[in-house]
Amino acid sequence: METTIHKNARIFLNILSKITEWSLYILIFFLPFSKSIIEISIIVAIISWALRKLALKELKLKNTPLNAWLILFFFVNLVSMLNADYKGLVAVSLFSKCLKYIVLYFVVVETIDTEIKLNNLLKFIFMSAIIVMIDSYIQYYIVHFDLIRLYPSFKFAPLTDRRMDYLGFPTGPFPFPNDLSAWMVIALMSALCLFLWGTKNNMRLMLGAFLGPFSFLFYLTNTRSSWLGVLISFISILFIQKKKAIIVLLFSIMVISMALLPKTRTEDILGFSSMQDRFYMWRIGWKIFSDHPIIGNGLNTSFLKFKELREDEYKNERGSHFHNGFLQIAADTGIIGLTAFLLLIGSAFRSVFRYFKECSDPWYKYLSLGLAGGLLAFLTHSFFDTNLQSLPLVTLFWFSLGIMMSLRGMNPRQATDEQRIR
Repeated sequence: METTIHKNARIFLNILSKITEWSLYILIFFLPFSKSIIEISIIVAIISWALRKLALKELKLKNTPLNAWLILFFFVNLVSMLNADYKGLVAVSLFSKCLKYIVLYFVVVETIDTEIKLNNLLKFIFMSAIIVMIDSYIQYYIVHFDLIRLYPSFKFAPLTDRRMDYLGFPTGPFPFPNDLSAWMVIALMSALCLFLWGTKNNMRLMLGAFLGPFSFLFYLTNTRSSWLGVLISFISILFIQKKKAIIVLLFSIMVISMALLPKTRTEDILGFSSMQDRFYMWRIGWKIFSDHPIIGNGLNTSFLKFKELREDEYKNERGSHFHNGFLQIAADTGIIGLTAFLLLIGSAFRSVFRYFKECSDPWYKYLSLGLAGGLLAFLTHSFFDTNLQSLPLVTLFWFSLGIMMSLRGMNPRQATDEQRIR
């Protein structure tokens, strides 16, 4: 008979497990809406996960294809402190900007380890996406501010299209349309892959009903770097599946669509007026990188360095991110830091490609491919924006990376689409 002590210990461990699991659900649901809830959820998830491992004396981390690269990534971030002018900032950032997310990755991998938990997580993501979508459409077409954070529609007005001067661009619960589109790309590519190849019957109808308005909202953000990311991602997915005819058809549709669009709209899409500020920030960022190109200037110091080196009236007053996540990683941690990050990403994509070839369950097969495609689109967008420096978006990046790797350890039970809907 189970002793009272053992029974209480088992109950305590189950409670810790549930706290970790629900912290992740809360994190992914509230990710677009609240930075405070993001931080609290991460902390609670990590603490409950760590306490459970300590209680079980299971201190070894789950083996994944990324473990060695994650250790290397942390090490090069640590080494960047050698050149740092702000060593205290780097020391704090090693935990808040690096180690925290590495641990979150392992929490996700070790917690979302069954199909039931995965399906629960997907339901929370779906509900969150529906709320964001409704909020964004109300913001764009009716009240011109979002109902959750009270952000106004982004009022950047292309000179070639006066209609957009009134409506602006939807941001939803994010401050800028760029952030909204960055959050959307992972869900968009995952849902698209499942819709096209991973499901049938009722699930396909539901995904189709979701993808229509979700894709149109993505278009309304007018974020060309995220469009480019989705295009590169989708072409890569088609290439992996050897669907070259569809690639040709896709390019044909794009050419015809551009020809049919109003001239003013085409000029807006192909214009480079918004790139001038980015070219300026990249030039300053390159200067910062050039100071210490090997091991960098120190994790999370580029923002302050930019304030010192900028060449306008805000010199020594305002810092800035570079609007190029890869250049900022290189400035912070040098060539070795950027190389470690790229090796980490490359290993993740390679692992997904192998899993895609080996997996026989269409749901898992195309969910993994969609997640990888979403991350590729996200990273392409990051070349032109601050995704890797934004709390909600970098959290989404590491969370998605964890889900990609957790799929490898699950045993598909060949559930029907109807069962998965429930």
